[in-house]
Amino acid sequence: MTPIWADETEPDEVSRLLRQGEILPLAAILEMVRPVTGDTILEVEVEHEDFGIAYEIYFLDPQGRRREIYVDARTGEIMLQKLDD
Repeated sequence: MTPIWADETEPDEVSRLLRQGEILPLAAILEMVRPVTGDTILEVEVEHEDFGIAYEIYFLDPQGRRREIYVDARTGEIMLQKLDD
């Protein structure tokens, strides 16, 4: 899955952060959050948040509702989880 670049986070910036080991690759993040998201990932965006760079991951929960989580790209920690509006 290829993330969508949102806000001011550009692909070149993300590539540089990955090369420097400052953020985790998307594949590692998806594996870490699989217990929460399952296998139904709909979309991934990369954004600047108050806590730093985040992967914003949209997925379907077991009831078929669209949900989103914000994951710290440096640590893999889920920072926010909510129903998508």
